[in-house]
Amino acid sequence: MRKALTLIAAGAAALAAPAIAQVGVGGTVDAAVGTGSATGTVGNVTDQVGDTVGRVDDTVNGTIDETKLVVAAREQVRAGAQVTDTAGNDIGTVQSIDGDNAVIVDGGKLYNIPLAALYSKADSVTGPLVTKLSKAEIRANAHGSAAARTR
Repeated sequence: MRKALTLIAAGAAALAAPAIAQVGVGGTVDAAVGTGSATGTVGNVTDQVGDTVGRVDDTVNGTIDETKLVVAAREQVRAGAQVTDTAGNDIGTVQSIDGDNAVIVDGGKLYNIPLAALYSKADSVTGPLVTKLSKAEIRANAHGSAAARTR
């Protein structure tokens, strides 16, 4: 029986020898885990997500909540009042009122915007006026008005 146990122990030792040689008896395992490229990838993804969230946040904060707009009272459409679009981009400055139109100055050019297309924030009497018309629509309307007057 003793011989059988010795053979079993010797067989186990022979099988364990490669594992012991790799780890080292009583030693430590020295393994290097490469995280450099993974960290860089995670950092790049985080930066891209952060940039996207920042752009969306800026857009949302810069956009005027159209549900809080009311048609501007004639008294609010006064000379010197700033006019912006719903995204907060500058359209121009009110120069005067001509009938049912506000005369807007932008870059030395005059544009007519119907008073019905000018809004103010419901909670602000002195804030900028807002139009839902784009600059392109305002310019096209100005060219159309000029063409109609020359006929």
